[in-house]
Amino acid sequence: MPCQTVSRGGVRISTQQWIALGIFVLSYSLIISEKVDRTIVSILGAVLAFVLVLGPSQALQYENWETIVFVFAMMIIVETLSLSGFFRWLGLHGARWVKLDPVLLFILLPLMTGLLSAFMGSIAVMLFMCTLTLEVGEIIGINPLPLILSEIAASNIGGASTMVGDPPNVILGTYFQLSFLDFLRNTGLFALIGFVVNTAFFVWFYRRDIFPPRRRLREDPERLQRQVDSLEPRRAIRDQRLFVVGLVAMLLVTVALLTNGVTHLSVGLIAMAGALVAMLLGGREMGKVVQKLDYSTLVFFAGLFIIVGAVEHAGLLTIVANGVRELSGGSFFIALSIVLWVSALGSSIVDNVPFAAAMAPLLRHLGGAPGFSIAPLVWSASLGSDIGGNGTPIGASANVVAVATYERTTGKKIGWGYYCRSSYPAMLLVVLVCNLLIYFFYIR
Repeated sequence: MPCQTVSRGGVRISTQQWIALGIFVLSYSLIISEKVDRTIVSILGAVLAFVLVLGPSQALQYENWETIVFVFAMMIIVETLSLSGFFRWLGLHGARWVKLDPVLLFILLPLMTGLLSAFMGSIAVMLFMCTLTLEVGEIIGINPLPLILSEIAASNIGGASTMVGDPPNVILGTYFQLSFLDFLRNTGLFALIGFVVNTAFFVWFYRRDIFPPRRRLREDPERLQRQVDSLEPRRAIRDQRLFVVGLVAMLLVTVALLTNGVTHLSVGLIAMAGALVAMLLGGREMGKVVQKLDYSTLVFFAGLFIIVGAVEHAGLLTIVANGVRELSGGSFFIALSIVLWVSALGSSIVDNVPFAAAMAPLLRHLGGAPGFSIAPLVWSASLGSDIGGNGTPIGASANVVAVATYERTTGKKIGWGYYCRSSYPAMLLVVLVCNLLIYFFYIR
């Protein structure tokens, strides 16, 4: 294809770059609109990128196979735990422990959600935490929606703390060959502080939904005790064998990831080993696990990497990286802030998975300048993509799942206005705190 160029503001853009940009914009616009299934969009975009920009060898080069293998393997382990009843069992134990106190529930359930999301897929975590919260809300007579919104935010913040917590971190971590401990030592502390700020904000914002029911419950301690006794965690376990097998597989993966700095095993291999343990020990029930896996997400990832690969192959990311460097005036802190806020605001509109896929190669180009280190840029993009997803109902997959579960179970709709009224300010506040922490940790 002839490589004609057109000048725009001093930047010469070739025909191939226009084509790659057009495919990227078309694909992401359709994803944002949600009028076409995102997996179909990614397939269409990948085919166009393959035919018009990339050849067979380039398409394979830009495919991030390690991310796909890792996500597939973790799906098996998490679905094993899910099918066994693990999440409900753990949640009921927590609710009994705090004796259904609304204030403590607003601390404990989001904390459990965040911790689980740091090691498991936030989609599965939110699916069961949302169901549990609806049940607990009905028992003690409180509106469960504010607590669910707090849990959604906690799931994405918790997911930011480790490499395996959220898909954006998996994408960034595998792309830059970073370890589980790399993320834990950097984004882990940010996420912990962010969780405290987020929880305090939600307790303050929904204080009228929390404290009156709390006073009412304390007026009748005998009735409250009966409600606490009605929670029976043991009944939540549907399959004892899968329960044990899932925990063993998850423990093996976690230990292997924590020692990855010594063993230097790939995260894909580690997760696949854990999945094989689950498959071999899980018995006949593993057939149900395999059937319930979200294969469309894997296809979505695969197509997305090719679409973004076409943009990188055409050289557009170099142009964008140069623009960010010029906008920062050579200041690394300003560049980090730009990456953080663009990732956060962008991920509040676009699902943070495609956003992270686009950011990864851009960061590599941006980090090539003198004085611009790659690692802090990755931490900024990770925090922005994960936490920014809290802002709207479509910002992250966990949000979509939780909202759909609530609406299907209750028959009530959650409007964007109600959702964003608390979630968007909370997101902005946590990102602002992260921005300040970035200055003290990486610049000062």
